[in-house]
Amino acid sequence: MVAAAFLLCPAGRLLVPGPLRCHASAATPQPSTAATHGLLLRGAGSPVVKRVPGGDDGGWLLWHQSGARVALSTSADGLRWSTPLSPDPLLPSADWWAFDTAAVRPSDVLLISGSGASSSSRRFPSSAVYWLYYTGSTDERFGSNPFPAADVPALPGLAISQDGRHWARIEGDHHSGALLSFGNDEEEPRDWEARCVAAPKVVMHADGDLRMYYHSFDEMSQRHAIGVARSRDGIRWTKMGKVLEGGRAGSFDECGVRHGHVVRDRAAARYVMVYEGVDANGRVSIGMAVSEDGLKGWRRCSEMPVLHPSMEDEAWDYAGVGSPCLVQMDGAYDWRLYYTGVGRDGEASIGMAYSEGQALPKFEKCDAVLM
Repeated sequence: MVAAAFLLCPAGRLLVPGPLRCHASAATPQPSTAATHGLLLRGAGSPVVKRVPGGDDGGWLLWHQSGARVALSTSADGLRWSTPLSPDPLLPSADWWAFDTAAVRPSDVLLISGSGASSSSRRFPSSAVYWLYYTGSTDERFGSNPFPAADVPALPGLAISQDGRHWARIEGDHHSGALLSFGNDEEEPRDWEARCVAAPKVVMHADGDLRMYYHSFDEMSQRHAIGVARSRDGIRWTKMGKVLEGGRAGSFDECGVRHGHVVRDRAAARYVMVYEGVDANGRVSIGMAVSEDGLKGWRRCSEMPVLHPSMEDEAWDYAGVGSPCLVQMDGAYDWRLYYTGVGRDGEASIGMAYSEGQALPKFEKCDAVLM
């Protein structure tokens, strides 16, 4: 790992995706059935999707979980994805004392402009530095179960890259190298984060003001909740408390909320969060909430999920949908929602739903199978 004290935060701005339509070209549709509706990539989970700025053909990058490691696929349109590139961008740590020795999952990637970056690949812009926020665990179940049990330990980490493929871990303040620690860690007072600090999604609100949204399990309420931490440099973080908890009895998220992905809505000048909601039967759907400042006043857009598992028994996403990644397109009201779906056999795959016009939060699963 690279010690945080020797890393300077690059001055720059967060790069915003450019124009791209959300539908596939009419010339290359493939057959679609109810069982494969929305499916993009099999055998993958935890999608983190970014548009390559300045690419000749408007290419896209997809970091995703593949077993215990992080993999990377590319696409010209964000729909048809390549097989994972070799070698894998990020593997579990070989350091016995680290927090991520068993499995790693990507959570978010910031593309930060800077004149010092260089790359020989056309896929990766020479003006970008990539900051990969990920979740690591010392429990092998974290790499094998798309929806890990509440007792699986997990902590947030950071790696940086100049090409999006070769990464150097950045050591956080915790003795394990993690950016944050459990609430019951001996190094800090016991808090609601008793078992994990997982799925770090980071928003650059302004220069020197970064917000990390993460989830943990509250032993008092016996439910997952989403919290926020703030940082000036993206490495040292201060927890600010919960921002969203489980819903009312009988709701799709009454047993907790997880994996909150937050983006700034350019059209409405507010923050939008998509998140996993767990119901009384343990089934996982995707909900949506909004906030004016991203720190407080989060309110659900609906008492219903914006995306739910398929009703077809043989569907690839019958058992649950989660790990949402929301991308705002060139049209201010056009969105893509990439997500993990799990079938009855436990296999995780990645799919996409879209929303157009002012219908947010209404999403429709992609009507073509593009694998």
